[in-house]
Amino acid sequence: MEYEKRYVGMQVRFDESGKMTPLAVLWEDGRTIPVDRVISFGRAAARVGSVMPVRYVCMIGGRERELYYESACRRWFVEMKRREDDPAQRSE
Repeated sequence: MEYEKRYVGMQVRFDESGKMTPLAVLWEDGRTIPVDRVISFGRAAARVGSVMPVRYVCMIGGRERELYYESACRRWFVEMKRREDDPAQRSE
């Protein structure tokens, strides 16, 4: 199965020590999906091209999900499964 990187907006809390805690995912279509809790975080490889992002394993909507932060460009992304029936998402 192939994955693609999808950059997303994030609501994030910074504590006094500078630690980031993701609070909600902000989708392009205007939806805001709250993060129920962070289970773990740390540097980890992604299935899509990225240079060792910080992976946050979170509970979102009652399901375990992964959010990634790329410190080099200060952006958040999620990995989305490519839909095989969508020709716009196929690489040629």
